[in-house]
Amino acid sequence: MRLFLGIILILATAISCGTKQDGSNMRETLIAALKARKEAKKAEETPTAPPPALTRAAIQHIEKPLLRINAQTLGVKTLFAQVAENGSYRTYLNNIKMSVTYNNGIITATRGFGLDLLSQGTSIPTQDMFLETNAPKFYTRTQQQLAKIKQVAEIDYACTLERGEIETITIVEIDFELAKFTENCKNDTRAFVNTYWVDDKTNQIWKSAQSIGTQAGFFITEVLVP
Repeated sequence: MRLFLGIILILATAISCGTKQDGSNMRETLIAALKARKEAKKAEETPTAPPPALTRAAIQHIEKPLLRINAQTLGVKTLFAQVAENGSYRTYLNNIKMSVTYNNGIITATRGFGLDLLSQGTSIPTQDMFLETNAPKFYTRTQQQLAKIKQVAEIDYACTLERGEIETITIVEIDFELAKFTENCKNDTRAFVNTYWVDDKTNQIWKSAQSIGTQAGFFITEVLVP
């Protein structure tokens, strides 16, 4: 801003000191500069239009498993298509080569997000997490986190999983009646709460909010094509 005002003052001085022809040219330059500044400021103040909403019609032709992942802290919200499957592990990739790997819907690794989650596991099988849930479940969650370049931290958490009420969740124009599960994990220095919305009959996790670490925050996953 100061630089711009300085330029204006220089132009104004030149106008007052120049010939009539030069002053006319300088005056036109000054007017153009002021107009450009005004338009630039107006553009800055104009809110950016939101991206078009995703519709079911736009994805109805897709047969490959598809997710929408919102990494809120990192400002990433894109579609991820399945690119690999190994037993219960599925890896999904977006159009800028970020990837997320799940084990029965539980995030186990990320790549391309910066300080990635290198691996994550639980002391109980992931396929059993949402079975026989009349009472809380207690287990350990272990994360291997990229703390710095070439430095890996292994962190353990004591976790409790509890079943909540049935909720209606809308995912791209389709309503699902799903059981809400809350997972509280903590150690001596950190605590977080993961949330899962699960189909009672199939144990399919249709939506989840899972902590990836202190840097990356939570990844909100919605299953568009299972």
